[in-house]
Amino acid sequence: MDNSHKCGIETRRRNEAARKERRMKEEREIRAQIEALRKVRDDPNTTSSERLRAVELLVEFESKGYSYL
Repeated sequence: MDNSHKCGIETRRRNEAARKERRMKEEREIRAQIEALRKVRDDPNTTSSERLRAVELLVEFESKGYSYL
């Protein structure tokens, strides 16, 4: 293998690792958002409009394939 081929392989490895890390970070952020919306939904001190909006957003997450239950 020549040097440019080795550099290309290493670049692809780094790019794949960066993509994987971004996906994991996005998943953690989405889980945190879902948890926050659950807390709003379940808090007895929130207003009905706040609860409604939290449920709307949870349903939106569910439509994108995330489970909020």
